[in-house]
Amino acid sequence: MKVRSLPKLVFCSAFLAALTLAPPADAGFDVDFGANVRIDDDTDLFFAISSRYFSRDRAVVERWGRRYDHPDDLAVALFIARHSDISLASIFRLREEGRTWWEIGIRVGVPTDVWFVPVRRDPGPPYGHAYGYWKKHKHDPRSDYILADADVRNLVAVRMMHEYYRVDVDVAMDWRSDGRDLRALVSDEYRGRHARDSTPPGHSKKKNKNKSDDHPGKGNKNK
Repeated sequence: MKVRSLPKLVFCSAFLAALTLAPPADAGFDVDFGANVRIDDDTDLFFAISSRYFSRDRAVVERWGRRYDHPDDLAVALFIARHSDISLASIFRLREEGRTWWEIGIRVGVPTDVWFVPVRRDPGPPYGHAYGYWKKHKHDPRSDYILADADVRNLVAVRMMHEYYRVDVDVAMDWRSDGRDLRALVSDEYRGRHARDSTPPGHSKKKNKNKSDDHPGKGNKNK
């Protein structure tokens, strides 16, 4: 009897240890980086947050981040690499050939559905176009609909903010609606959560210094 019970005892001990060591399911990715980042530097914060969210070495994120003119493009490249077997170098070469982000995703086998975070309602601009195509064609494997770079950037930005900061999808979409790029969005929210003079989480002060070139004249809203 003692010999038979030993495997059960070992299994139970290992199971309890795993529960003790495992992080909470809703822990999210957001942490206070402390002195490891310059809190007033959007680029430094963006690289640190992207490194943690995409589980990539910080030096790798920085190296490729400085090769993309648009900060959203770094996030898209990291997203494609996560959902495929292709390297960041290969993704960059495909981009230099003039391919759109959507074309690159299809070429390297990124599943269509992973671009979209499920929503409870039909989203408005600037997401309605992309979600409309997806809703209409997602059950048709032969569908060959195409999304523009702006649509793809929006989709990755919303997923990253939703998952990294554990906010509702509607909230993440609302943050993005004023036209600011992902670097500004994640950095402002980080400061709102971790700066000493911060406002409560989800109510970060919105700044206008890193507006997206895709939305000129916007970015002056204060949420």
